[in-house]
Amino acid sequence: MRIPIRYQFMLPLLAVAVASLLAVAVIHSRLATRQTRARIEGQLQGVITVLQQSNYPLTDAVLRQMGGLAGAQFVLTAPDGHTLASGRSVAAEGLAADAFTADAFTADSVDQVALGPPVTLAGRPYLHSSLWIRPRPNVAQPSVLHILFAQDEFDAAWRAAFLPPLWVGAASIIAVAVVIHLVAGRVSRTLARLGRDVERLADGDFSPVGIPRWNDETRDLAAAVNQTAARLATYETQLRHTERLRTVSMLGAGLAHEMRNAATGCRLAVDLHAEGCHGGQADDSLDVARRQLLLMENRLQQLLQLGRQSPEPDERPVDLGRLVSEVVALVRPAAQHAGIRLIWDAPADEVTVRADMELLEQAIMSVLLNALDAAAKHQAAAGCDGLVDVAIHRRDDLSELVVADSGAGPDADFADRVFEPFVTGKAEGVGLGLAVARRVVESCGGRIAWDRAAGFTRFKIELPLAPLEISHA
Repeated sequence: MRIPIRYQFMLPLLAVAVASLLAVAVIHSRLATRQTRARIEGQLQGVITVLQQSNYPLTDAVLRQMGGLAGAQFVLTAPDGHTLASGRSVAAEGLAADAFTADAFTADSVDQVALGPPVTLAGRPYLHSSLWIRPRPNVAQPSVLHILFAQDEFDAAWRAAFLPPLWVGAASIIAVAVVIHLVAGRVSRTLARLGRDVERLADGDFSPVGIPRWNDETRDLAAAVNQTAARLATYETQLRHTERLRTVSMLGAGLAHEMRNAATGCRLAVDLHAEGCHGGQADDSLDVARRQLLLMENRLQQLLQLGRQSPEPDERPVDLGRLVSEVVALVRPAAQHAGIRLIWDAPADEVTVRADMELLEQAIMSVLLNALDAAAKHQAAAGCDGLVDVAIHRRDDLSELVVADSGAGPDADFADRVFEPFVTGKAEGVGLGLAVARRVVESCGGRIAWDRAAGFTRFKIELPLAPLEISHA
């Protein structure tokens, strides 16, 4: 059975409050009855003391006046029950000779006067007590003074002392119930809204939920839901990237196989043509084409290895200047075709790093091609000459390869994410070149970064230098 949370808060508290109120009511009613009885008895004893100590005759008028002071009815009878004098109201009703029981206790002193068992006179109940009165001028023998206090007046007196606190307690319980209902209702509504927000998260909507104004546990819960939503959004993005990589791997495997076969056939055809033709500059062009085709075969072979158990990187000492020279030679025809001025001055001294040469060549190639493309686009848009400057610097135990281009630089929308997979500003781009370059550089213990300076976009690859004993091996 579903019990709303507001009732889970309200019912136990109200049950405790009502039980406490009932217990207090029972105890207070008994105390109020006792206090009322003691007050009335004290009041009666004071008036009766005056009557007993006086010497004037106890007539109907005297008993009526004294009864008015005491708030009771006085009746004076003989020991046999015969009425000698009476207050006006009781006398008007008429009293039978046996109106008071013969065995009723009659007090000898004022201190013994107490409201005793009730008697009924003319259909109205009275609390009765009696006291022996010494002889008076109008009564030669001892007589009995009967004190009658109306039961309904006694009940009204103790209720007047008992009911106000009871009503205050009941009103307090109602106020507490209203407050609990409002507070629990707020918590219940907040939890219901968070429940709907969690269902929305389960449906794939990871937008943040509203934070409650009250700084309490519901606010902490809403903040936790927002943290969960942010993490789920991150996980979804990572999952999409992973799925895209898997898709590229699956689709590219078949395409790579066909392209590798075509590249191999093309390279063989170039080799055959080179054997039959000798023409100076043509030989250089054929050599570049042959190396490009060989590089294409290697890249396609690496693509075919995706998803298989890859061997450990073949790290060995690599002359960074020589490797960059080879890469520049490969991309120079593309630069000449695009009208881009490619500047490269090999360092005079050998700069040796420890890396997998093929992977590092791939990373440098990606950065260079990216620079050529950026310079060509800016040249076409601005009408100015495009320039790519490649240089190697040596600082302490680090080597720094700087590729600067005259392009406009990455778009501001993804400038801080250029090294993430599938982030690209090219309509025909995939967004994997710089991501792969960063992975390769970091696997070699280096880092790659970019900045803008003097109108140029500079990509910097820092690699630790190989130890001297390895460099000279």
